[in-house]
Amino acid sequence: MKNFALCLTLIFSGLFLSPPLFAHHGEVNYDTEKVVSVKGTVTDFQFINPHVQIFLDVKNDKGEIEKWSCEARSPIMLVRVGGWDKGTLKPGDVITASGYRTKNGSNMLRLQKIVLSGGRVMANL
Repeated sequence: MKNFALCLTLIFSGLFLSPPLFAHHGEVNYDTEKVVSVKGTVTDFQFINPHVQIFLDVKNDKGEIEKWSCEARSPIMLVRVGGWDKGTLKPGDVITASGYRTKNGSNMLRLQKIVLSGGRVMANL
């Protein structure tokens, strides 16, 4: 019984005395000094946790297709504040995506906003 009480005391002491850790990542891998915009065709739209994902085919200056991905906020935040839903985009839609590109230069954006083909702006609040 003494060992059990000692174990419980140690476990709860460790839980209460340890500092809180934040499990969420930041934007440290993105160049937040410069906003990049790309216009492309949606190939996939994943309205899933923890972040909404948009995949695009974008023509580069040479006319070649580049695969781009855009990471947005969580679906619940986009629904509550931004007016998004799982039908906001579908494959084949042409959009302009603006956001912060990764520091390593890969074709990935931390989304700030998209502009739909009709001109409607969808912010990544």
